[in-house]
Amino acid sequence: MNRIISLIVILLFLSCKNNNQSVREPIRHRKQTVDMSSVRHNKELNQREETYIKKMMAQDSMHHYIDSGHGFWYYYVKQNKQANKTAQAGDKVLLNYELSDLSHHIIYSADSIGQKTYWVDHENYFRGFREAVKLLKTGEIAVFILPSNAAYGFHGDEKKIGTNIPLIMTLKILKIDKQKTK
Repeated sequence: MNRIISLIVILLFLSCKNNNQSVREPIRHRKQTVDMSSVRHNKELNQREETYIKKMMAQDSMHHYIDSGHGFWYYYVKQNKQANKTAQAGDKVLLNYELSDLSHHIIYSADSIGQKTYWVDHENYFRGFREAVKLLKTGEIAVFILPSNAAYGFHGDEKKIGTNIPLIMTLKILKIDKQKTK
């Protein structure tokens, strides 16, 4: 019986010793994950919005618009030349803001929103809001023209703001509490 078991073990050993075999890699099926028609559509939408906003700003001779460098524009209603610090990540900001569409129809009034305390870059607000807060100093008021990609984008706010709606935001910084950096 021992001879039979020994013979089986030797045969198994010899059959497994074939060095010509290699480990097979799994087959990877690469599929393009980005729908290029969606990308083209978004680029066209962004271009149309930017063209419309730039035309709107060109027709407004009463205000001097500033390019934010973040894909939106703004002008000052009130500037504070004495203040020298803008809000930075982690700062606590007391503010008030209002949102309207590009036809100046108010969507959310400053009264309905009320004063808000915002911890800079630690709360989930839309991109244009987060960047705008960091541009102003205490006591300043500015009007921001936000294309939809800097506002609520494709999803809207699921209440009053629909899909791909550019916004006008009037933002007032009431107080900036600088936080100690670690």
